[in-house]
Amino acid sequence: MNGSKSQDLAVRLKVILYSILGCFVFLLGRLFFLQIIRGDNLKKIAESNRTTLFYQRAPRGLIYDRDGKTLADNQPGFVVFFTPLGFKGQELERMARTLAAILGDKEDVLLKRLQTAVKNSSLVRLVDRAPKEIAFQLLENQTDLPGISVDTEMHRRYPERNLSAHLLGYLGKISPEELAKLSRTSSRKDTWIGKSGLEKNYDLVLHGEDGGMKMEVDARGHALRVLEHRDPLPGLALTTTIDLGIQRVAEAALLETNHAGALCVIQPQTGEILALASNPSYDPNLFMNYGREKKEEGVSVGELMTNPNLPLFNRAIQAAYAPGSVFKILVLLAAMEYKKEAIKDKEFCPGYYWLEGTVPKKFLCWKKEGHKEVHWMDALTYSCNVYFYKLGIKLGPDTLESLAKQFGLGQTTGIELLGERKGFVPGRAMFKNGKRRWYEGDTVNMAIGQGTLLVTPLQMAQFMSIVANHGKIFRPHIIKNIKKPDGELVRSMEPELIGEVSLKPETWLSVEAALLQVVTRGTGGASAIAGVKIAGKTGTVQNPQGPDHAWFVAYAPVENPQIALAVFVEHGGKGSLYSAQIAQKIFRTALKVNG
Repeated sequence: MNGSKSQDLAVRLKVILYSILGCFVFLLGRLFFLQIIRGDNLKKIAESNRTTLFYQRAPRGLIYDRDGKTLADNQPGFVVFFTPLGFKGQELERMARTLAAILGDKEDVLLKRLQTAVKNSSLVRLVDRAPKEIAFQLLENQTDLPGISVDTEMHRRYPERNLSAHLLGYLGKISPEELAKLSRTSSRKDTWIGKSGLEKNYDLVLHGEDGGMKMEVDARGHALRVLEHRDPLPGLALTTTIDLGIQRVAEAALLETNHAGALCVIQPQTGEILALASNPSYDPNLFMNYGREKKEEGVSVGELMTNPNLPLFNRAIQAAYAPGSVFKILVLLAAMEYKKEAIKDKEFCPGYYWLEGTVPKKFLCWKKEGHKEVHWMDALTYSCNVYFYKLGIKLGPDTLESLAKQFGLGQTTGIELLGERKGFVPGRAMFKNGKRRWYEGDTVNMAIGQGTLLVTPLQMAQFMSIVANHGKIFRPHIIKNIKKPDGELVRSMEPELIGEVSLKPETWLSVEAALLQVVTRGTGGASAIAGVKIAGKTGTVQNPQGPDHAWFVAYAPVENPQIALAVFVEHGGKGSLYSAQIAQKIFRTALKVNG
């Protein structure tokens, strides 16, 4: 009996022992799973219960003009964060009321943002650019605003405001589509990126690398200490080819016309853009409200977006217009080069030209009484339409189309700005599949730069740069170099010769002589400057919807061209008025001519 009890006791002890061993093995396995297999993940979860991340945006790289004058920099601004730890519903409602009173925002909108942050246990930026007075109010009421922190970050600033706005561009909050496409791994949904101009085209260069702090916080969301800190790395700096003095004069002159318009100024020997302007303009600082509606001089972002005058539209590269009489330069070049016998004789201009055909049509000269007997030199000097109607017929559309494309018309220039339009060069090939064929009337219109021919102000400045260079084509560019914040050179942009229009030397010189006459005794007299040889051409573009548009294209000094430009004024009437006068102001500034 005693032996039986002893055996039962031994079995029970074994069961208990095995049970203990089993529990121990289970606990050991569980400990191994938690510590080794899931250790890193659980550590992160534990850390998140007592830490939060404060991201600090990197200061964007600075942008300078060619002489080191600042076009875009950064200034410190206040940022308001909410750290969502240990909050209850009633507490959030009270906080939303207090915040709404200080920030001037809607209470229900703020409450929703606070509740979402608590639900997701994620830090949120409530205000990205808080005015000084609001930041101080928040700090004064911090005891009633647990979880609210005020920090400083460097924010983009454009010290010249409207000046160079279309060239520089502006910043905006990244869209979900942009976030998905962006290769930068550090980007978040509150990242701000370039939306237009150089800010967009060079966003990866200018953005820098965001930094921040890992903070230990208590259950009320108050920061206790910094666990880890990483300084943000500023973006690289851009030095542009822009001459701020020329840009300032150019934009002021455009603004004085009270008309929309655009202009471009190029250094012919390098392709460097010295000025690029579009009117009306805007202040890119308006977009730096970081989500809060802001007004400068009574204008808000919303009003900019809906303004019928399209102030955000960069007319210098995005608007395509008929070139009008400035295209006569190309027609004369074609005649001199390919059909010189066509210009030997004088033509009579009675003020109109009858184009014979099945349905005869009358094409008018701008001078109603006509220019009478006209030589090719006077035809360009006084911009006689009748002479060029006849010359266009003699040359034919194929010659004009071919030479126009050699000059780069009908294609983008390759400038470092997105959204550039190609324009359009018409020709016989545009009519296919039995549709409307090319008529001589199309050739007549093309010969004076009308019809379906379209160019941008940038293309016309590039065109005059090629004429000034007697055929050499340099790619227009805006960036001189890229440097690190400490000044170390990263990349330097050299002039890029991308092609050549091969015409005989006497062709260039003959047309240049006529362009000189345009300024000294012809339609371009308003651009003349004593002691400076300027080669130019006016242009008037017919506009069925209202007053005609005005062109003026030119380069100077003729003996050693330093400046080539194109000025376009919408509804500006004759090019001999506003456009030529604007050009004169630019030449005086660029060539340092007083008076």
